[in-house]
Parts: sequence; C-alpha cells; structure tokens
Amino acid sequence: MKKNLKRTLSIGLAAIIALSLAACGGSSPDAPAGGGSGNEAKAEAGGKDVKVIKLFHRFPDDPCNAFIEKKIAEYEASHPDIKFEVTSAQNQPYKEKIKVVVGSDECPDIFFSFCGEFSERFIREGLLMDLTPYLEADPDWKASLMETQMNEYTTADGMVYGIPFRLDAKEFFYNADMFNELGLEAPETWDDFIKVLDAIQASGIVPIAEGNQDKWPGAHYLGALNEQCVPDDVRAKDYDPKTGEFTDPGYVQAFEYYQQLVPYMNMGVNGMTHDMARLGFTNGQNAILFAELVEITNIKQENPDMNWGMFKFPTIPGAKGNPDLVSGAPEGFAVSSKTAYPDECVEFLKWFLGAETGAQQAVEVGWFNASLGVDEGLTDPSLISAYDVIANAKKMDIWFDNALYSTVCDEYLTQISDITNGDVTPADAMAKIQKVAAEAQNLAQ
Repeated sequence: MKKNLKRTLSIGLAAIIALSLAACGGSSPDAPAGGGSGNEAKAEAGGKDVKVIKLFHRFPDDPCNAFIEKKIAEYEASHPDIKFEVTSAQNQPYKEKIKVVVGSDECPDIFFSFCGEFSERFIREGLLMDLTPYLEADPDWKASLMETQMNEYTTADGMVYGIPFRLDAKEFFYNADMFNELGLEAPETWDDFIKVLDAIQASGIVPIAEGNQDKWPGAHYLGALNEQCVPDDVRAKDYDPKTGEFTDPGYVQAFEYYQQLVPYMNMGVNGMTHDMARLGFTNGQNAILFAELVEITNIKQENPDMNWGMFKFPTIPGAKGNPDLVSGAPEGFAVSSKTAYPDECVEFLKWFLGAETGAQQAVEVGWFNASLGVDEGLTDPSLISAYDVIANAKKMDIWFDNALYSTVCDEYLTQISDITNGDVTPADAMAKIQKVAAEAQNLAQ
C-alpha cells in the first residue's frame, strides 16, 4: 500500500459532506442490470490495468481501523490487479453521508450498511446489489455463515443484501465489585431489577450510566421493552411503514417501564453522549451500563482492572411480548448496484468476512463476523461469553432505530428524549407517534 495514499479520513459532518468519492463509473459486461456508469479510475501495475474499488466504512478508530487497513494491504498484495480507495467517518456523519452518495455518481463500490429499514430503503430504489445468486452458486460459503445473522440481511422476499462484519447485541454490564459489596446479584426479573437499583441508589451511588445525546441509546431501551410488551406479530405489522399503527397498549406500557428507570440515571442524560456515560461506568461513578457487546473492547481499554459482568434485559412476567428475543443486530457491508466490479467485490467480501479473517478479527479487535468457528481461538472469558449470547440466540431482534421507517423513527426518538426530560406522558408520546405512523402509510405506498 503506497505511503502517500491516505486510507482513512476521520472527519466531521461538514467535511464529510464535502468529501468527493470518485464516480463509480460506466456499465460493464459484468455489471448487474441497471448498473450505473462504471469506475474508470485505473492505474498501471506491471502493464496491467488495475481495478480501483472504493470502500466506505464507519470505523475510523483503532484497533478496528488498523485491522481493516492491514487486511486490505494483504489482499492487495495477493491481488495485484486490485487497489482499494478507503474512506471512513464516525457513526453519525457516516449515516448522513451514505444517504447522499449511495444514489449519486459518487457511490462507493462497497460500503457499510445497517440491516433493516436503513438498507431496505436503498433496495426499494434499486441501489444495492442482490448477493443471493453468489451465495446460491457457492453453497460452502452460504453454509459457513451463521443463519440467525444472515436472516437479518435478508428481505422478506429472500434477497440477501449484505454480509455481517460484526455481530452485536445489548446486555446490561454491571460493576461486580459494587454488587459484591452491597450483597447484590444480577437480576432476572423487572421487579428484582428495581430492587437492585433501589439498593444501589440507597448506598449513595447513581445506579445507571446513560447518555442519550445522539438519541439511539434511548431507542435501544424502548426496543427491548417493546419486545417484551408487544406481541411479535403486532410489532412486525407496526414496524412496516405501510401497515404501522402503534395502537397496541403495550407500546404505552413500554414507555411506562422506561419512565421507571429514568430516576436511576445520571443527571443530564440528553446532554451526554453514550461514550461519556460509559466512562462514568468504567470510572466507577455508576454501577450499571446498558451497552453493546462490541463495547467490551472499550471497557477493557478504559479500565483494564475493572471487575465487571453482564446480565440480560430483565424479563417482565405477565407481559404479552417475547422475552426470548435478543435485542441487537449484525452490522455489515453491502455492494452498490452501480459497481463495475461486482464479482471482484464479492470475492473480496468472501475473504474479508470469512472465517480465517474473522478469527483474527475476534482476537485483535474483539468483534466477531458471521462465519462459523471464529470463536475457536478466543481465550478471553468476556469475549467468549459475548459470543455465546449471540450464537445461542433463538432469534435476534433488530435495533429499534434501524427497524423503523425514517419519519416514525425520528418521532419516536424525539418522544423518548421528551420522556427522559419529563416533558410528556407515555400516552401523549404514543399519540404523536401514531399520528406520524398514519402519515407514513401514505408516504411508503
């Protein structure tokens, strides 16, 4: 990899909107039907044309970014006809930029994309390549991928549009030393959870670390609570923008349960980022953090000596939802339907998201891809436990903010913030969401 090629740009929103990704280029015999203009940027290497593949991801920080750079350099070394141009951005700027470039002539060939509605809106516009024919043509590859995770990147009519790069789920992390000192055990039911929170608060410690400035952290609470309070078939109907109504009383109930937790959270929840809240947990200011499994790496970096554990979201006896769901989703890479190099993109993803690279990623980054057996080299008990949570999940339930139609999601996020501030009641919050859901039915037709 040439030293003068700056592989990763970690940039803010203003800069990333201005960033120019070179055009994806004109049609080619190998391009999918309907593909746009192909990527004409070529270089010379040993007298051969070099195919330039543009890749855009949202992991600009190490150790992940360094791992991506290293693996791409390895791939280029063994594939002299392939060169990558890689750009990256932090999560929120990435979300804004990718919405703009995917439908334009600046589209990357391969790019990170959340599963669910985030990606499926691109599918409705014909912007993502169908990977199903490649998986069907290579049954060994298909069989090597974890079915529960691939299901999340498969549409209702069977189109596979992405391959997972990292698997993730949500658990409560707790300070084991604090729990031991107070004689507490990890709770299994909601009532036990509240008793634990009361005991921690009575000891003078603020129980829950939470930061909802970016709004998605609060959505994860509501997503988990909706899973338990609303039947699966009702949620499936409501999360579809064409049929969503959100009139089931379980939605109000979920808000009421979330409202119970707010007094146990740190001050200024809506003015604090999730990363700031996590530092409160790792620094010993709070006893509990609702966090993603991929944050195990962060916790180890921030406080290597911390004694901590995990417990699943407490069950709510008598609720009408599904307590067996695991809240979370894989995050992966998709291929643009405009790419001039569909076969080359897929061959790279087979390798980059395969078992061998995945096993290295698990050890070096602490993240797992969807290939079976990536956990075999793990020795870290916390990572082994995290992998078991996902591998043993009967069914994953996609992140709430990625499952909802854009306008409904925006309204839900606003109402969660307002509930957190004490500015609205659960019933009033749901009335506003129901109104936007009714409007979305017309927009989504």
